[in-house]
Amino acid sequence: MSGIIAAAIAVIGTLLGAVVAHRYQEKIAARSAAHADRERSYQRLLDACTSFIALAEDYRRAQYDRWTSQHATPDSEATFTARAESYRLYVEVRSSVFRLRLVAIGPEAQQLAEQAAAIQVKTREIFFAADKADMLARGEAAEHACEAFAVAAKEVLAEGDR
Repeated sequence: MSGIIAAAIAVIGTLLGAVVAHRYQEKIAARSAAHADRERSYQRLLDACTSFIALAEDYRRAQYDRWTSQHATPDSEATFTARAESYRLYVEVRSSVFRLRLVAIGPEAQQLAEQAAAIQVKTREIFFAADKADMLARGEAAEHACEAFAVAAKEVLAEGDR
């Protein structure tokens, strides 16, 4: 009789151990999956932010070139080339803003996306400047907005890294 009880206890202990190990493995797998999701989200946001900043800087330069060529020689080949480059970068920057909006999950990241949209508008307005001083002032405002975006992005990314 004691052999049967010992065998039953051994079977119950084995089953209990298997259940506990299974639950423990499920928790570890869930934590690993959550960590991987956070890491992917972080990387997407980082990629979207760096891509946007690079494109915004290129677009600002293109707007300077477009304004300068338009006011120097309005019907020249250089003016048409500058306008085409400006339009191309405008589309890329807009696409980058939409990408940021898509990957922005939290409220802080969504604010980054809205900041990016505002930068795109400020940069677009460089071309509509009345004179060179106005053009440079608008460009400087867009540049400062980009710098503020980079600082805010760093803070959001650092917070998400914890």
